[in-house]
Amino acid sequence: MLWTVTLLASTLTIAPREPALVPRPVESRFTGGTPFVVTDQTRLISDCAATKHLKAMFQKAAGFNLEGSGRKGTIVFRHKKDTARLRPDWYWLDVRPGQVLVEYSSESGAFYAVQTLRQLLPEQIESPKPVKGVTWSLPACSVSDGPRFGWRGMMLDVSRHFFPVSFIKRQLDTMALLKLNVFHWHLVDDGGWRIEIKKYPKLTSTGAWRVDTGEVWPGGEWNFGNIQICGDQAPKKYGGFYTQEDIKEIVRYAADRHITVVPEIELPGHSLGAVVSYPELKCLNVGPPAKPGQSLSNVYCAGNDAAITFLEDVLTETLALFPSKFVHIGADEVEKKHWRACPRCQARMKANGLKDENELQSWVVRHFDTFLSDRGRRLVGWDEILEGGLAPGATVMSWRGVQGGIDAAKQGRDVVMSPTSHCYFDYSYQAIPTQHVYAYDPVPAGLTPEQAARVLGGQYNVWAEWIATEARNEELQYPRALAMAEVLWSPKEGRKWSEFSPRMTSFLPRLDALGLNVHVSEPEVDATAVFFSGRTTVKAKGGGPGRTLRYTMDGSVPNGKSPVYRNGVTVTRPTTVTFAFVNKRGIAGPVSRVECRNPRNKDLGPLTPGLRADTYLLNGEPSRLPDLKTMKASGTSVTSVFDQAVRPRPAQFAVRWSGILRVPETGAYNFYLTSDDGSRLWLDDALVVDNDGPHGAVEKSGRAWLEKGDYRVDVRWYDQGGANSFKFEMAAPSRPKAPVPETWLFRTAGA
Repeated sequence: MLWTVTLLASTLTIAPREPALVPRPVESRFTGGTPFVVTDQTRLISDCAATKHLKAMFQKAAGFNLEGSGRKGTIVFRHKKDTARLRPDWYWLDVRPGQVLVEYSSESGAFYAVQTLRQLLPEQIESPKPVKGVTWSLPACSVSDGPRFGWRGMMLDVSRHFFPVSFIKRQLDTMALLKLNVFHWHLVDDGGWRIEIKKYPKLTSTGAWRVDTGEVWPGGEWNFGNIQICGDQAPKKYGGFYTQEDIKEIVRYAADRHITVVPEIELPGHSLGAVVSYPELKCLNVGPPAKPGQSLSNVYCAGNDAAITFLEDVLTETLALFPSKFVHIGADEVEKKHWRACPRCQARMKANGLKDENELQSWVVRHFDTFLSDRGRRLVGWDEILEGGLAPGATVMSWRGVQGGIDAAKQGRDVVMSPTSHCYFDYSYQAIPTQHVYAYDPVPAGLTPEQAARVLGGQYNVWAEWIATEARNEELQYPRALAMAEVLWSPKEGRKWSEFSPRMTSFLPRLDALGLNVHVSEPEVDATAVFFSGRTTVKAKGGGPGRTLRYTMDGSVPNGKSPVYRNGVTVTRPTTVTFAFVNKRGIAGPVSRVECRNPRNKDLGPLTPGLRADTYLLNGEPSRLPDLKTMKASGTSVTSVFDQAVRPRPAQFAVRWSGILRVPETGAYNFYLTSDDGSRLWLDDALVVDNDGPHGAVEKSGRAWLEKGDYRVDVRWYDQGGANSFKFEMAAPSRPKAPVPETWLFRTAGA
């Protein structure tokens, strides 16, 4: 036994578990030797500013600040000249029993070394107050590291939903941890004007506030057509803005973490708050709004010199607040119909020999490209700035796929890649899974080496139309931000999901320690609905470090006081069992619900083959499937299949199929809903498949344990615009996945 224990200890020393470093360093070697233990006797010897962050972490979490005698070890940061091994942003790190040595050629490189040391330490180093009983050890290792791309960004939209300074600082802290270095701040859009401009006070006294309709949850719906800019005197308002002092503090806070803040002042469209605050900025021939505070136009008049002067004034104050080389002007999704009807815009086009409104947009972009260039700055715009001709100094941010980036790079222009396919983190995890993000390469195929060098990097975007809370915002970022950080920092060669995935999972407790809200997969359950007689047992599985599987039996979301799941939950009556992984702070991740019901497949009366199909016309772009039971149908028909052909118009509609599903044998049935946008399936009153929400064509499945017999089936689907695809399939115990047989579908008399 003694020999076995000794062998085990020896094995652990030789092959320790490597720390979860994200992003993965360019080169790292963990020797398995004696670790370096940081104590109150450890001394930090440094000639750089970045190490103040290391001292502050130890002061908070350990109660000492690395100013010990040094007799039991030193941490040394040493500046070296810029060399092939130590280019700017690079660092070299070596951990040995008596010393930690860091070499760097720039302050940014030293800062990134601090972040790596931070990740090598136990996650308790993130604690805001002293933690007892922790051994602050650094594993013996050697790391040589630096970034692949210079632009490693995150964009936050604060116009549609406003987020306070404290939230932004928390995101900057996490960006620093992940070695992201560009914070693209989307300050202006139709939802509200968020930056104080002293020359135009109405931009914030009026344009920063809208009538509060309940926002997205509960009750109200976000929709451009519903926005009423109301001013800060309205009795029920939503909004807010950042004072110039707030902005200076954010810029300083970011710079201290080697993060550049790139402001976005949207023009010439997406500017509802501005044109309501100052109506003279709009085009002529724009009709009156239906309600006070609304506008039929969100576009500046490109033919109005006063509008151009206004934007120059706004940018002048913006430049005084943001020292970044780049300034983003947006220039996407401009509603050019207003320019076509405006005599001033048409006169501008004629005077400048512009053949269409695309060239008028290019004229606006070129004007502000020159304006910024004259002041030592560079313009960035979404890929629509390619339309009508690209301004000479413009950098393209490619979002509508990658073609805009390819076209710009081939023209010899700089590019930042941010396509919706991989980088739009307001999309659900169904639409853009973390694994899909990790597979992304910012350099499109087919570029020459010279063209590829034009790709500055990339970023992920958090658009806030449907994100009303801080918790939801963070859940959509994390852990996908870990994948994007590695895509933008680490070498493309050697990247494997099978290697990253467990490292990412091991990293999550660190995010928990930071107080972030992190998305975790919902628990796996054997069935989403169980129809039973007598009693049944419901089971779940899954999990990850720092999380406990808990459940409730009253439909509520589990918390830190809910029962811990063991080996099954016994159910003897109709109820809903709800499972979730709960972290140490008592916060639950996504839930899995199992609807437990007694069969109700008797006394249905005479049945007729076929389903009832009701269609509905929707106004706007709802974020969730409407309650169709309370709405009046625009049409009703009978169909023998679940088919998208019954849709009433190309976009903004809903369909409800209802009837009876007759299952010929007892067993497990799998149901599959594929839809663009949301869809749901109920059997009797049990929700079996929930594929709700605005998204592209996504398949989601659910399993139900059914006794032989008849069940009321209710399938609903809505579309807010786009591809509007739909498919419903089923796999029976003795039948593979396929559309539901017509002979299994009925409706009751009179339906």
